[in-house]
Amino acid sequence: MSEENKKLDDAKLEEVAGGNAGQFGPIDDVHNLAYFVPHKVCDLPQGTCLVMKTYHSGGGTVMPGHQFYNGNEIWIHSKYWEGGCFLAFDKGEFGYVDARYVK
Repeated sequence: MSEENKKLDDAKLEEVAGGNAGQFGPIDDVHNLAYFVPHKVCDLPQGTCLVMKTYHSGGGTVMPGHQFYNGNEIWIHSKYWEGGCFLAFDKGEFGYVDARYVK
């Protein structure tokens, strides 16, 4: 099979499957890093930190290694949020942070 035919087959498979798992670019607009912009963490109570969670509501677990303190920069999706949480990107992972502490 020629390389041209293989690319066409991959593109056709992508269309049929409904996505490309990042092989040919961002999976969707939610995970497209072009939509993430830097913001500042602020207004945290003294002695606490903002953590990233795997899910936006009570069922999410804390993601180790993703803690932010007042004044830290955090990358937030500019057009997507859920349940009072922003979608954040840090160290190659996506997670949710409490929107009350991001300006």
